[in-house]
Amino acid sequence: MRRIYLDNASTSFPKAPGVIQAMSTYLAENASNPGRGSYEHAVQAMEQVMDCRQKLELLFGCRESRNVVFSLNVTTALNTLVAGLLTPDDHVLVSGVEHNAVMRTVHLHRIPYSVIPCDKQGRIILETIPSLVKPQTKALILTSASNVAGTIQPIREAGTIAHQLGLWTCIDTAQGTPAVECRLEEGVIDAIAFTGHKGIAGPQGVGGLVLSPHLAKRITPSVGGGTGSRSESFSMPELLPDRLEAGTQNIVGIVGLGAALASLGKRGDQDRTSCNRLLSYFLGDSRIRVIGPKTMEERTSVISIIVEGFGLAELAYRLDAEYGIQTRYGLHCAPLAHQSLGTLQTGTLRFSCGPATTHEEIDYTIQAMKELLC
Repeated sequence: MRRIYLDNASTSFPKAPGVIQAMSTYLAENASNPGRGSYEHAVQAMEQVMDCRQKLELLFGCRESRNVVFSLNVTTALNTLVAGLLTPDDHVLVSGVEHNAVMRTVHLHRIPYSVIPCDKQGRIILETIPSLVKPQTKALILTSASNVAGTIQPIREAGTIAHQLGLWTCIDTAQGTPAVECRLEEGVIDAIAFTGHKGIAGPQGVGGLVLSPHLAKRITPSVGGGTGSRSESFSMPELLPDRLEAGTQNIVGIVGLGAALASLGKRGDQDRTSCNRLLSYFLGDSRIRVIGPKTMEERTSVISIIVEGFGLAELAYRLDAEYGIQTRYGLHCAPLAHQSLGTLQTGTLRFSCGPATTHEEIDYTIQAMKELLC
C-alpha cells in the first residue's frame, strides 16, 4: 500500500535533502567529539557544529552564535530556560493554546502562571494581557503557531506589549518555523526555543535555545557535566554555550540539522498550496468542521477537523488501514488548546502537510475522505 504522510506537525517526512547523507558521512568517516581532542577529526566535528550554530544565528537573528545553545529538543530547551531564569516566587503569562512542552514545564518547576484567553480561532486576545500582569510577573511564553488549529499568533505585537509591561518574552517556534518569521529583537523577543525535526526537516533529537545578550548573562545551568573546557573546575564554565551544554551533545543530529538548514531557503511553498487544496475541500463539506482559521493567511499547514456523526479515531484508523494515509487523532499533547477551542471532549483529526506533499496526494486524500464519509 502506498504511504501518504500527513503528520508533519508531529515530525517531518521525508527529511530535507542532504540530511541522511551528512549524518551517514559523519558517522562513517568521523564520529569524533568536538572539544574533546585537538586531532583533525575532532576539529572537523567542531567546525560542523559551529557551522550549524551560525546558520541558526542567521535564521533567528542572534547577535552571537555562542548564544545558540543546543539541547535534545524544544521541550528540553524550554525546561532549561524556565529552570535557569524563573523561580516559584515568579509568575508568567502563557497563551490559551500552549503545548504541554510549556504547560508541563511550568507545572513541573512550580512556576505560577496566568492564561491569555484566545478567540474562537485560537488567536490570543492581545487586549487582555495588561490585566493579567502581577507584581511578580517576569515573562511571556508564547507559541508562534498552534499545533492543533494551525493558528499563527501575533508574536511581535504580544512581545512589544510584554516589554512595555516590563516582561521578557520567549517564543516556542516548534510549529512556526519556517512559516512564521521569528527573530530576536530588542524590546520584542528575548528568547527562542526551537526544534530541528519539524518544519526545518532535520532529524529528531536536536533543538535548542537562542538567547538575547541580557538573558544569556543571567541564565543559570540546571545540568552539570563535562564540556571539554575549564576542566580544572567543578563549576560549570561561565561562557556560553558551554554553560548550558553539559556532556556529549547529539553531534550526528546537529550535523543533520546543519544540512537541513542549508536547504531551507531552497524549498518552495508546496506544503501551503497543498494544504490550501485540502482546506478548501473541508470547508466545502457541511459535515466537516474546521477548527481554527479558514484562510491560509492566518494559519500554518496544519488542519484539525471534527466530522459530524463520525468517530475520529475510527476515521484515522480507516484512512491508514484502507488508504495508507497517515494522520493524527487525539489531543496532540495540547489539552489547554483544546479547552480554548472547545474540542477537549472530542479531540480532533489533524492533517499536516509538508514540503514533499503533492497535489496528487491531496486529491487522493480528498477522494478517500469522500468514500469514507459517503
